[in-house]
Amino acid sequence: MRNDIFENIIKNSKIAYSKINFTKNKEDKYTGISVIEQNKEFEKVARLVSDNNILSNDAAELLINNWIRSTYTADEFDLLIKDVINNGQARIEYSVELKDKKLIVDIYNLEKYILLIYNLEGDKARSDNKLKSYNWAKDLDGKYIVAYKDYYNYLTEQNEKHRGKIIGKKDIEIWSPEEVKIFREHENEVISKRFLKTYYEIITDKKGRKKYMECTLWPLFDKDNNIIGTRGTSIEINDKLAFEKSMEQNEESFREITKYCESVFIIRDKVRATYVSPSFKNIFEQEPEDLYHDIDKLDEYFRRVELENNYISDEFKFDESNEGIGKVKLDNGKEKWIWYKFLPIKNSKGNITKRIGILTDVTEKKKLEEEKNQLELDFFANLSHELRTPINLISSTIQLIKMKLNKKSPEEIDKLYNYMDIMEINSLRLLKLINSLLDSSRIDAGYVKFDPVSGDIIKFIEDICESTIDFAKVNNMEIIFDTNSEEEIVLFDPDIVERTMLNLLSNAIKFNRINGMIYVNIYIKDDEIKIVVKDEGIGIPKENKHLIFDRFEQVSSRNRAEKQGSGIGLYLVKSLVELHGGSIRVESEINKGSEFVVCLPKLIQKSSEQNMMGNNDFIYAEANVEFSDI
Repeated sequence: MRNDIFENIIKNSKIAYSKINFTKNKEDKYTGISVIEQNKEFEKVARLVSDNNILSNDAAELLINNWIRSTYTADEFDLLIKDVINNGQARIEYSVELKDKKLIVDIYNLEKYILLIYNLEGDKARSDNKLKSYNWAKDLDGKYIVAYKDYYNYLTEQNEKHRGKIIGKKDIEIWSPEEVKIFREHENEVISKRFLKTYYEIITDKKGRKKYMECTLWPLFDKDNNIIGTRGTSIEINDKLAFEKSMEQNEESFREITKYCESVFIIRDKVRATYVSPSFKNIFEQEPEDLYHDIDKLDEYFRRVELENNYISDEFKFDESNEGIGKVKLDNGKEKWIWYKFLPIKNSKGNITKRIGILTDVTEKKKLEEEKNQLELDFFANLSHELRTPINLISSTIQLIKMKLNKKSPEEIDKLYNYMDIMEINSLRLLKLINSLLDSSRIDAGYVKFDPVSGDIIKFIEDICESTIDFAKVNNMEIIFDTNSEEEIVLFDPDIVERTMLNLLSNAIKFNRINGMIYVNIYIKDDEIKIVVKDEGIGIPKENKHLIFDRFEQVSSRNRAEKQGSGIGLYLVKSLVELHGGSIRVESEINKGSEFVVCLPKLIQKSSEQNMMGNNDFIYAEANVEFSDI
């Protein structure tokens, strides 16, 4: 037999084997073996038999030669090896004292070396439960030229008339015409492809019992590499086949159940679908025949829609679960939203050979969610509009009253100014809340876009800090601005940077300690702009840091009780920074302060057509609104 054929059979198996050569004496008689190679499974067998660790070829060689000398005379061993060389195969048994075990060794002549395959049998109870194997060889006409003892015994179980009368017979003289037809189909395929084949078959014995067999068949070559027949081995795998038959029956029940489900159920292997439930036609509005040839056809429905991560077959591991929602475009042009989930299925050996998936049309659900989001957006927009109008009227009325106060006494004027200041501050606080609600809703709905202009971001942020100095001084605080670069012309969105900085500075003043410092530092890197706003205030508990960027979430503590806001500001900042392609994080320690770090990508202008930021684009009035609740 060709080496590559046999090695492919035992490759990645749990079979214990060793590669050897026979040794001769001066009289040209075979006297022992030399070991070329052994695998770890052999070491396990040798350890059980000898109660020693056999970790080297030399040790294995010594052990096997001892087995030979204890079992055969010199002449017996010489005859055995000559039989192996002539016939290509033999089986020997070693009785071992250790725990009444028996070592069965199959010897195969692979021309370049000899292969020994080991099977350790224990007591009778274990042997009876052991899987049985049968070995044979036939010529090109289907006549038996080799039939080993196990095969004789098997055929004798089937029919007494075959005892000792197998060699030279054809299958038709032993088996039924239906079984012979199957045998010949497999043999012809192996001969034409010149390689091995593994298949399953069911054989009924004389008592009507079914035996499930795993058969491996391979070509038999002569010395000139011509095929002269086939060699085969069958192993009884009743438990395995019973398991797989049960799986098949369960699969049939599964198919019957899924006929009446609105969702699509798919069973697939690595290449194609093996089952698609009838509801596929209802959802995808066509038959699923293409999937039975190529499962990737399913993903084509998703690829027609340009959405990020809108796939179902790509970018996943076959032995892992995957789940998601994607939009599909049908052949008729309709678009639908599909929820899908695929799970791996293991066979009896624990290997994953199939996946089962479920696909559900969630278009209506998605539509309702979008309508709900739109209703929320409309609600906030209408609420903001309705609140803004009276607030603007209040603010403008205050301005008019201030202009008419000349006729009042100084005492009356001071009192009225005090009242109006209270009215104005609270109007601005309401306006800040409304703007935050509206902006967060607009961001969620995708209405706020990143609109960069080219300008000096360091000068821009420094101007924002200067606009807030008076607010800091009123609260007995000082803002320190520093940077590692005096000028940096980059692309950035002024509105986003302005809202971000004003919110962070407002929080720094609001939650700082009396006479505390506020540090604003800018670090320019090759591909990043890092902005750090640090205070010396009350800090944030470690367990609450992950909450502060959530909408309507506030950190509760006794120190912060008088300084609560709407819980929208930092959520809005995070949304704006991410819209700018950046990120924000916080480091904080109780009673030592908080440090907010904003990282923005460093974008450079590539076209002269890019908008340039004017010198007076910054509107200081925004600071009055942002700092109105301090």
